[in-house]
Amino acid sequence: MILENKRTIFFSVADVSADAHTARLIRRLKIEAQDLRFVGLGGKAMADEGCQLLENLVERSAMLAHAVGGFGFYYQLLRRLKKHFLRQRPDLVVVVDSPAWNFHVAKAARRLDIPVLYYIAPQLWAWGSWRIKKLRKWTNQVACILPFEQQWFTERGIRAVYVGHPLFDDDRQFEALEPTPTDELNFPLVALLPGSRAHEIKHLWPSMQQIADAIRKKYPRARFVSCAPDESKAETMRRNADPDLNIDIRPTSIEAAVRHADLALVASGTSTLQVAVQNCPMIILYYVHPLQWHLVGRWVVKIKYLSLVNILAQKELVPEYMPFYRQEDQVAEKALALLADEKALRQIRLNLQKLVKPITQPGAAAKVAQIVKKMLPRY
Repeated sequence: MILENKRTIFFSVADVSADAHTARLIRRLKIEAQDLRFVGLGGKAMADEGCQLLENLVERSAMLAHAVGGFGFYYQLLRRLKKHFLRQRPDLVVVVDSPAWNFHVAKAARRLDIPVLYYIAPQLWAWGSWRIKKLRKWTNQVACILPFEQQWFTERGIRAVYVGHPLFDDDRQFEALEPTPTDELNFPLVALLPGSRAHEIKHLWPSMQQIADAIRKKYPRARFVSCAPDESKAETMRRNADPDLNIDIRPTSIEAAVRHADLALVASGTSTLQVAVQNCPMIILYYVHPLQWHLVGRWVVKIKYLSLVNILAQKELVPEYMPFYRQEDQVAEKALALLADEKALRQIRLNLQKLVKPITQPGAAAKVAQIVKKMLPRY
């Protein structure tokens, strides 16, 4: 059979962004070598690139994010996975992000002496550093996406290499929301970005609108925009939007939403980097339940800053409220202070431009593809 002459790569992907990044990696690998077969757990983007999915884990993970039956599903899936490795042993396993799940996948593969590449390293430098032993034991190599990670992991005995951020491999052309030109009458344009996950929208969307209302009281001609990954989530946000704010909510990219914005209120995560690339001043929010933070979060988080932008800058380049819970008045006060200070907004834009310049080069997928080729056996 032809398949017997093909080297097999097994991917394990559990969320939407990793699905997109892995799809671009598969696309690159198809250019690099014609004797590869792609199998795994992932989503539609990977399937569209020719990956045979054993389970659409991206779709199932979204459905089970807060479901009681989630544990049973993952337990059974792991059992299926171990049987698959025994029956159809892959030549390489590539796990992408999602350490809570992918540590189990990596462990199952290494117990069978299957090489494992971890792409998008778990952020052990931020919290859970005790898991470094697991990463060292259950992976052969780690592909890092943040500049400082290679040294951090290498110093702890991990074979790691910095490949760049896959966000900048995205070659889509983003169309802006085409707002009317900003002037004294129409100032400010504020982007409200509560995130794409249901729990983020649930907790941050009402708070962001409350902050927006405070801005509107100071600036009656203020305009507000927001975005969602798809029309379904956009419609959900519209149903729960204050009609008096007249928020322009569209299924479009974060880059489009903030391109002409004077300020963004943004949920913590990769989205902060997307906002930074547009040199847009921002205030970063991350909701966590107060009890969860005081009982667990404050003890396991070991870094001074929690947002990606400030971590990279190694200082508070932009205001962050992490954890954020019912601090709408404080955030509104900070937002109004920034909007009233043109010099401060200009300086933030310049600082963000300087921050992202070294990391906005494409090529992550190409670099990871080269690592994959070196890790694969030669037939």
